[in-house]
Amino acid sequence: MKVALHTVDLFPGRERLMPFRTILEVAKVMVANGWEADILNSSVSEADAKDFEWQGIRIVQCPRNFRELSEWVNDRHYDVFFFAATIREGLKDLSGLGLMNCRKIAYIPSGITPKWNALWMMRQYGMYAKAWVLEALAPKTLLAKKLKKVGFSDIIGLTEYTSQSVGKALRTHTIYPGKDDFEKIQSDNTYLQKHGLQGKKFYLFTGGPAPSRGGVELLQAFDRFTDNTDDALLVFLVRQDVGGEYNRLTHGLEELKNRNKVMVLKDRLSVAQLKAYFEAAYAVVLPFLCIPAEIPLTYYEVLSCGTPVVSFANAGTTAYLHQGLKLAGKVGVGNLSHALIDLWANKNERDVLAVKALGIMEKHLTWEEVGKEWMKIIGNDK
Repeated sequence: MKVALHTVDLFPGRERLMPFRTILEVAKVMVANGWEADILNSSVSEADAKDFEWQGIRIVQCPRNFRELSEWVNDRHYDVFFFAATIREGLKDLSGLGLMNCRKIAYIPSGITPKWNALWMMRQYGMYAKAWVLEALAPKTLLAKKLKKVGFSDIIGLTEYTSQSVGKALRTHTIYPGKDDFEKIQSDNTYLQKHGLQGKKFYLFTGGPAPSRGGVELLQAFDRFTDNTDDALLVFLVRQDVGGEYNRLTHGLEELKNRNKVMVLKDRLSVAQLKAYFEAAYAVVLPFLCIPAEIPLTYYEVLSCGTPVVSFANAGTTAYLHQGLKLAGKVGVGNLSHALIDLWANKNERDVLAVKALGIMEKHLTWEEVGKEWMKIIGNDK
């Protein structure tokens, strides 16, 4: 069996980010079971794109234009093509994909974007939010209907919420992204001790500088939180993303009234050292304004440590994980501040969420199990 798994803008350094991690792990399982599996990458800047490998999986650059992509796939005689179809793809002319003569299956890497979240982000960050606004406003069932017309048989949602949203024009499947062995890693307290955080009560933020991750909104909400809480402490682990835009975060820090209650750490941490922070935190705050791809694996990692997550309501991701989350409701600084205040004062609620978080992750599928679920769909060709 020769399988092509399509994605967009995968380049070296992004392999562990979603949604790329999902298809790379699925490809690894396919190869381990004797299949041939390639990742086909359509890049915005095709001139700069180059083929490369990740853990034995080939990432091959392919055309972005659908007609050219179909011809390219046909020339290489793939048996199955998995297409990365965001909801907004339903607004495009997909007729070029009808020229592809192999089995065609779609998957939805981006999930469903709530309208409130996208429009709120547009008001705050302008055209940066354009793609999310298109995702939010595009009719959810249009994508599957158009894909059916060009010969697709199945569509995979990475959460049940997403699968139910796209309608029944195609055979619809739900296969969540898998979990790593994060829960089995022995944590390393070296940096936790270095910064004097062992045994302290603190909220933790970890992530990159993208506005969609809500770092600025968290700083604003935390400032309100500290006005009501004497022992407030926020540890801000800023991930050093290549090409990341840090100006907004820097400005947000400078504007804080209670800057002395925020620790900004830029250490390059091993996985074991990061896990120590997750285990020590009272809760981890992941205030995504919009989820770029289901499901951000940080949620899995934190919950597997028995640590709750504070999060805005965000469609499929938070619908699935809600029992381990302190939901701040709709995106808004006031809502997030209220959630921080409420959880900080309610240790019993925090501990109940922690137990439920462990329960969610104990039952969750591994990457190997996820890969085999994708393989089963290929066998379902009736």
